[in-house]
Parts: sequence; structure tokens; C-alpha cells
Amino acid sequence: MQFEWQSVSRIWQPRRGLFWAMVALNLLSSGIVWFIHLAQPADGLRLLLSLLALTNAGLGWWLAVRLWREGPEPETP
Repeated sequence: MQFEWQSVSRIWQPRRGLFWAMVALNLLSSGIVWFIHLAQPADGLRLLLSLLALTNAGLGWWLAVRLWREGPEPETP
């Protein structure tokens, strides 16, 4: 199976705000999960933070799908 760089370029679009929003949401989700793991908060706070992390991950996934479907913007000279 050959890796195609063209498929990666459909998501890797650093000139678009959607790309950076996707990166930020995924980093925030990872940070929340890391905090939950290290801090071991009370059950209510853990549930709230878990739901927030899942929501962020879902939104990040949705933005990744949008970037994938739209593809890279054509470059203007």
C-alpha cells in the first residue's frame, strides 16, 4: 500500500482558518484529557470535562471532514 501525499494535502492547509481551528480543538481536547488523567478531579467535574473534551474532538473531526471534502484552495498568482 503506497502512501499518497495528495491525500494529506487535503487536510494540511495552514493558510486556512479552518485548519487552525481543527488543530486548536484537537489540542484542547488532548489537554483536557491530560488534565483529567493527572488531576483526578471529582466525579461531577470529571464528567463535565469529559463531555467538553468529547465535544471538542467531535468538532475537530467535523472540521477535518470539511477540509477533506473541500480540498485545498487554488493558489492565486
